[in-house]
Amino acid sequence: MKKPWLEGIEIIDVNQPVPAWSGWAETFALTAIVLVASFVTRQDDPFRLGMGFPWPILAPLLAALRYGFIHGFVSALLILAALGISINQHWQTSPEFPLAWAIGVIVMAMVAGEFRDMWQRRLHRLEGAYQYRAERLEEFTRNYQLLRLSHDRLEQTVANSGFSLREGIMHLQSVLDGIDGANGLTNTSLQRLIEFVAEYGALTQACIVGIQGDRINATRILAHVGEQFVIDDNDPVLITALESGELAAVNFTTGIAMDQNQLLAAIPISDSTGDIHAMLLVRSMPFFAFHENNLKLIAVLVAHGVDHLRFGTAMPSIARFLAAFERVHQDYLKFKLDAALLRLSGTNANVMVAYEKLRTSVRAIDLICIARDNGQPVVWVLLPLTDIANARAWMQRVDTFPAAVTSELSAISDIDLQRIRSLESC
Repeated sequence: MKKPWLEGIEIIDVNQPVPAWSGWAETFALTAIVLVASFVTRQDDPFRLGMGFPWPILAPLLAALRYGFIHGFVSALLILAALGISINQHWQTSPEFPLAWAIGVIVMAMVAGEFRDMWQRRLHRLEGAYQYRAERLEEFTRNYQLLRLSHDRLEQTVANSGFSLREGIMHLQSVLDGIDGANGLTNTSLQRLIEFVAEYGALTQACIVGIQGDRINATRILAHVGEQFVIDDNDPVLITALESGELAAVNFTTGIAMDQNQLLAAIPISDSTGDIHAMLLVRSMPFFAFHENNLKLIAVLVAHGVDHLRFGTAMPSIARFLAAFERVHQDYLKFKLDAALLRLSGTNANVMVAYEKLRTSVRAIDLICIARDNGQPVVWVLLPLTDIANARAWMQRVDTFPAAVTSELSAISDIDLQRIRSLESC
């Protein structure tokens, strides 16, 4: 196939053999034409032995230049055979056979044919090198196109992963602000939630459907993005999510036949108390976004969004702190997300001073509350998505604790759950 950049240039395919009979047919025809023309133009001396240029040698010369040594040599032999017959039949006047003329014709044909063969071999070597480079160029072009496509996909992935999980939760809380509280799970709030998750997690077709008992209510669509779709109650992904109460997807859930389901993923919408309020069903999303990490990211964002709508963040409180702690603990159990808990204890006055100073130093999604632990006032600071090393670095930056205050920093895996759950408001 001729390449577009070689349009108008004749290309010889060295791998395509030329039929041998066509070369020999042209050699014989050329020789015959030259002999006939010689006899027609000068009947008394057709081979020009007496005077003038010996035009019959054009046949072996052209055959040698066209097809090489063998064809030129054979054409020369035919010319000499015709000369011998002509002398024998007295068509050509000559006292004897012109040996020097015959040797000259053969040598001329052999030299021309050898040069042609030499250049043909060189041409074939160059053509082979060209074809090799053309194939490599085509392969490079194909790989370049694949790389460019992969780069575009990577840009889309990076564009959809521009925020960290902490930033995502912060943006989610700002989006949902103003509609939190005990009755925050409305169609409007859930619509805001799914639109944010769709933008952050690259969902193109999804919906939030209500739950009635232990089954979904397919007719109660609370929110959606993209075109609405028919929900099959017997979808294997949906059944798995309902039975386990956790994220289910076709790419990492075993025992699901691909031809039996329409959903890519199902995510229970539950708060930190474990109550499932609805189900997020994902029907379609870009291929580059359909992987386990992105699905888990969506599940975490949905869970934090539901907690924000259920409990709110307007004022720090024991109830909100406990709900946030339960959510952080579940994130650690399900998704191995780190968290740390800081405990400050001391006299009532010192604890209150530390509390007032820390209120202006905590980060966006960190939570602080003051409670009673064994009858003593204690300040608790919950640091989600923070390991012990980063928590210590944060404490060094803050450095506003009174000297008489005792600090205790613990990882989420080392915290006594019952101790936190038994906290009382001051």
